[in-house]
Amino acid sequence: MTGTVVTERVEVIRREFAADIVEGDGRTVDVRIVPYGERITHNDGLGGVPEGVDYQEEWLPGVFDHQLGAANRVLANVEHEQGIGGKVAHAVALRSVPGDGFHGTFRLLDTQAGETARQLIEAGALDGVSLEAVPVKNINKAGVIQRARANLRGIAFTRFAAYTGAKVLAVREEAAVTLDADLLPVDIDPDLAERCRRLGIQFPQRYEAHPDTSGTPAESGTPAIGTRQDREKSDLEDKGDADPE
Repeated sequence: MTGTVVTERVEVIRREFAADIVEGDGRTVDVRIVPYGERITHNDGLGGVPEGVDYQEEWLPGVFDHQLGAANRVLANVEHEQGIGGKVAHAVALRSVPGDGFHGTFRLLDTQAGETARQLIEAGALDGVSLEAVPVKNINKAGVIQRARANLRGIAFTRFAAYTGAKVLAVREEAAVTLDADLLPVDIDPDLAERCRRLGIQFPQRYEAHPDTSGTPAESGTPAIGTRQDREKSDLEDKGDADPE
């Protein structure tokens, strides 16, 4: 059996998840909003059974994919505080990671509330993440309520957790870029460079010196080795035509 589609009253679902903080001093927070395939028991009456009766819940891949292009509409607060004053961040990117979960990148606001949230997240005081979503399509499969489609309203940073698979993945600088040192260009030995030039070996442009046209190398600070004048003098010396002085 493929399962039956169930309909329930429209209410905002709030689910708390465990967080794993990566230390940093930036204002951009990467979050796994919900893990795919992880099950947990609830009794809130939002699973097709009366309130107080336990049921299992699971979020399916693709549940929020229709919102991938509307990240700017997803806001974050602290412990579901309502009102504009309670907002501490806004999403800048949403993405679905196959076999993993639904992820979001949030930018903490440059406000007192945003700064307080940042410090509490880094300190571990807010060690949970909670989504706020309205279910649209659910599937009852062998007693497990599978959330197939829902509208993500926002997230909240909280002190409590339910799902262990949703985490704060990193707190970082928004535009930080780190390059492997092995991939960076290295300085070339001047003597080796000169010997190669005499052999007619060409170098990439970044290794060629660019002498200042307003003065001599000594006056302009441009290294003498590798300049056009130096190479011309070396060529004359090789031919035995250089001025003996």
